[in-house]
Formats: sequence, C-alpha cells, structure tokens
Amino acid sequence: MPEKELPDWTKFGREVRRLRSQAGLSLSDVSSRMNISIGMLSKIERATRAPKRDTVGELDRVLCTNGSLMRRWSDVNRKVADPDWYRRVEDAEAAAVEIRLHNPTLIPGPLQAPEYTREVLNYGRPLDSDADINALLELKAKRAERALSGGDPRLTALVPEMVIRDCVGSPKTASAQLRHLVDLQESGKVTMYVIPRGVPTHISLSTGSFSLISFVDRMPTVFVESASGGELIDHPPREIQRFVSVFGLLQGWALSPADTLGLIREACHGFSVE
Repeated sequence: MPEKELPDWTKFGREVRRLRSQAGLSLSDVSSRMNISIGMLSKIERATRAPKRDTVGELDRVLCTNGSLMRRWSDVNRKVADPDWYRRVEDAEAAAVEIRLHNPTLIPGPLQAPEYTREVLNYGRPLDSDADINALLELKAKRAERALSGGDPRLTALVPEMVIRDCVGSPKTASAQLRHLVDLQESGKVTMYVIPRGVPTHISLSTGSFSLISFVDRMPTVFVESASGGELIDHPPREIQRFVSVFGLLQGWALSPADTLGLIREACHGFSVE
C-alpha cells in the first residue's frame, strides 16, 4: 500500500527536490553526504514523511541554502503544530488598533526577552524536548515582533510590581528582562504601568492572563491565555466588559509611565550580575 502524502509538507518536499536537481546531485549523492538513507530522503521529497530539524539542518548544509530550508521548515512546522486558536489570535492582533496586556504572575508574553521566555517554558513544560521548546520560542518571538513593529496596534501593559521584582531564572536573566522593558518603554513601542504593592491585584487572579484586543469596526475581543493554550472570547458583551472593567480598575491604581520607568530601573539595579 502506497504511503499517504502529507499535504502540509508537499511544497517543502518539492523545494528539496528542486534544490537537489539544481545542484546536480542524485538522491544517492545527498544521502552519502549526510546521516540519512536514500529511502528517507525520497520520502521527504514525496512528502510522505515530515523531516526532523536535524535533517533539515544537514540538507541546508549539503544543498548550500544559507538557512532558507530551515526557515521553510519552521514555517510549515508551525502551521502543522499551531492550534486553531493561535491562528485566530494572530488574525485578531493583525487587525487590531490597540492591545492591552495583563498577566498577574509573569511579564506579558510580547514583552518577554528571549531568555526569560526560555526559563518560563523550561519550568512550565518539563516534558517537552529542546526542539519543542525552540519551536515555541520562535513562535512567541514572531508574535512579539508583530506586536512591537510600530504603528497599529498600540500596546499597553499592566505589570504588578511583584512580577517586576521577581527573579525568573538567574539574576543575569532577570536583569536582561528589565533592561528590555526599559528599552521598550523608552522607544515608545509600549506604554507600561506598574501596579504597586499594596494594591489588591488579586482581583485579576480570577481572570488570569489576558489581552484586550480592540478594533475600529467591531467590539473588542479578549484572549485568555493558559499554560496549555488559550481561548478567544468575543461574546457575550457582558463578559467582554468584565475584562475591560478589571483592566480599567487596575490601571487606575497603577503608577504613571514615568514612575513605572523609574521603578523598573531601580529594580534592575537590585539584581547583581557578574
């Protein structure tokens, strides 16, 4: 019985075949230069087998593609791995004019520095392989890049003081994260408000981590994030208003952007980095 073609990998397989033919190499030639059988290479080209990251890295080297195959692999792998909710979030954020972020326990995702994100993922997903973690890092980095690209959407974030002063990972990682926040605030890419200690931030524990995504032509949408994924909420209006009210209440208690910047700088000095 012939093996079933994997539609998501068809274009990738054709591109591998095209590059191999363009280089004047046979299946045997490529196989002999890397750790893969002729049969497996043929399956990748026919899209009956999804390639692994290490294999694509070797193909990049043998076919001299300067990383283009790896980028294609990442795009396809993301499409295959992304749940439907993530694609819906991407579409919503692309159409947004404003995104308001709040996480009661961590720096909001788009504002995280890479090593901070890695620490969070390593602790929160102990069963994932390094390849899985790297794929998630790439996914989150692309989301952050879109959100911080300038212009729409405008980005606003509420961050509890406890989260600013908490040491996630090493002092070096924590310090780098705070410097990243300072850079973002100074660049105008995001407006941050620190919620000082003493404010009853526990009111947001009932909502958890969320993003309020606002548009020109329709009601806001709420993205509620969890350890295992997320959910987009666009009805009923009363439920949306609950998140709007929580965000507004916390923002009313928060420090000004200027005082927020001063507190983050002061907290950064509190981490001794060798």
